[in-house]
Amino acid sequence: MSKRKYIFIICLLVVAVGAAFAGYYIAEGMYSKSTVADMQEIAHTEDSTDIEGSDSAEEETSVDSTEEYQATVDIAALQETNPDIFAWINIPDTDIDYPIVQHPTDDSYYLKHGANGMYSTYGCPFIELSDSQTFLEFNTIIYGHNMNDGSMFAPLHDYEDKDFYDEHREIFIYTADHTFTYEVFAAVMYSDIHIPYYFDDTLESDRTAFLDSLTEDIVQDRSIISEDISVTEDDCIITLSTCDKTLRSNRYLVVAVLTQIDGQDAR
Repeated sequence: MSKRKYIFIICLLVVAVGAAFAGYYIAEGMYSKSTVADMQEIAHTEDSTDIEGSDSAEEETSVDSTEEYQATVDIAALQETNPDIFAWINIPDTDIDYPIVQHPTDDSYYLKHGANGMYSTYGCPFIELSDSQTFLEFNTIIYGHNMNDGSMFAPLHDYEDKDFYDEHREIFIYTADHTFTYEVFAAVMYSDIHIPYYFDDTLESDRTAFLDSLTEDIVQDRSIISEDISVTEDDCIITLSTCDKTLRSNRYLVVAVLTQIDGQDAR
């Protein structure tokens, strides 16, 4: 075989392998979007309130109410698909409208598995075993991938823009028992420390230290901290965490404080 023919065959093999990989990732992306769409169809039943535009259902009950809570996301139906699903997150006017999962034994499972439990590099927003499913702890951390196609938690990076930040301060989390409303107070390029194990939520000093770290352990020119809301170690917050394409050793966090439960003030 001549050298020229050998090189030609190698080039063909490289092109074929590249095309195969490209086809795989395209197919996986389509499958992930289809899975999410199926979950959204299950979650948002016909008799559910529009979670982006209406708060009438939230005002009907409070945490202490004797009335039956009327869920606006069908968590029970979602759990028939995957029992690890325990909540739903929505940020109005963004593509973040996903189930939240917690694997019973493996914190890394949903880094490589979708909401239906099947293998997927897209993963699914999840919490670790160090956090409970109540959202009533000091800091519940929700992880999600920063996907190249803009899915999962990639839209969190939109909060680097001040105008977007100001217009999207509200986050909703739905469980089978409650609707939780949060107000964003920080969007920061943070260090890569493992927050649940670096800060002990049971210690007031560690809760205070985490809040302080949001102004100290950050990349200042890619971070926004609100001055119009005071958050203390006695609040309940959520931290949405994703990676950054440029600063690989950093995490991008959007942090929000719980303001309402079922439409009633929670602070």
